[in-house]
Amino acid sequence: MKKRKENMTSDYRKSGYIKVGRSVLRAFFLGERELQELAKVLLCVETFAYFSEGQVCLNDQVYFCHPGEWITSYTEIEELTGIDRRLVKKCLVKLGQQHFVILSDVGFYKRIALVNYGQCLEVHHEATKVNGGNDCDPTDSGSSIWDIAMNFYNPTDKQQGGVN
Repeated sequence: MKKRKENMTSDYRKSGYIKVGRSVLRAFFLGERELQELAKVLLCVETFAYFSEGQVCLNDQVYFCHPGEWITSYTEIEELTGIDRRLVKKCLVKLGQQHFVILSDVGFYKRIALVNYGQCLEVHHEATKVNGGNDCDPTDSGSSIWDIAMNFYNPTDKQQGGVN
């Protein structure tokens, strides 16, 4: 499997964010062992799923991937999570039964598609428009992402939900 070099960067446009449900995080931190393993595998898939369309080269074959999909192996997930390969397979089957992911075979690899990944992106884009009814993109206003976040959590009376 061909990997691209990735480094930590503050450029959020390049790497993106993931939206994780509180129940998944609670299971990861506070759940029993089986729930922790499920949450860990799901977080791994959400972290490494492709956020844009592209091509993946595997053993001289080229596969097209959509946003929210990841072509990988159980062994790679085992290495990333520290969970035994057989348990990774069981977790992915269970996540499939619970409608978190859709599994399909791609040669010796698995294509894991996150369910409703596109809807999460649409909700995220709608949520970023908090400029007091202004239809422009808040990232184009010259404000940093931190200013926008602080403005969101400390609303003024001009914004919906503000205190008079």
